[in-house]
Amino acid sequence: MDAYRTEEEQVEAIKRWWNENGKGVVAAVVIGVIGSVGWQSWQARQATQAEAASGIYQELISLSSRDLNSDADKVRLDELAAALTEDYASTGYSKLGQLLQISSWVSQGRSQEALVALQALEASVADDSAMYSIVKLRRARLQASLGDIEQALQALSSLENTPIAAAAWQAKADIYIVQEQYALASEALSLAVVADENGDLRADLETKLAFVNARQNSNSSPLASGE
Repeated sequence: MDAYRTEEEQVEAIKRWWNENGKGVVAAVVIGVIGSVGWQSWQARQATQAEAASGIYQELISLSSRDLNSDADKVRLDELAAALTEDYASTGYSKLGQLLQISSWVSQGRSQEALVALQALEASVADDSAMYSIVKLRRARLQASLGDIEQALQALSSLENTPIAAAAWQAKADIYIVQEQYALASEALSLAVVADENGDLRADLETKLAFVNARQNSNSSPLASGE
């Protein structure tokens, strides 16, 4: 049975429904269209930004891979990094650009300035576990090179259960090698080999481990001990 007995009743019901709900339907359709257009515009804008940021980042890579002998090149590198940070902060290239800039500063002898920048970057990427670990690793290595061994080792210890554990153990070993603490270096390198599941660092780790073991054997020989 029809919900309404006559065609006139159906027409009247439709009219009443339209008067009550029609404007809302039109508004919903309009909002939906605007939302769709807005989403598409946002996607297009994001793609354009990413493409522009990628171009700047590629230039930054090219420049940072060279010896920056001129002041103009150094200024240009800082300008490129600043452009990524200021104009394309929403893209992943911003933080990567800062890392390249900081590495260049270390090469230029601006180590203290680089350390301050690394510490600031580390704080800013605290919510990004992957980037945070990488920045902390670099900060620890730089601190070690500047003589702040205790802070460096503390930072590296906090990375022992992360995806970059192998690199953290290797960095610890490098510190111990410089200090001629070969037993600790050997232990750290052995742990690095275990953590290096993909074998990305295997060749370097094995070379260092052979060197460390040779130094240990040399130090423990009768001639080395004066016997």
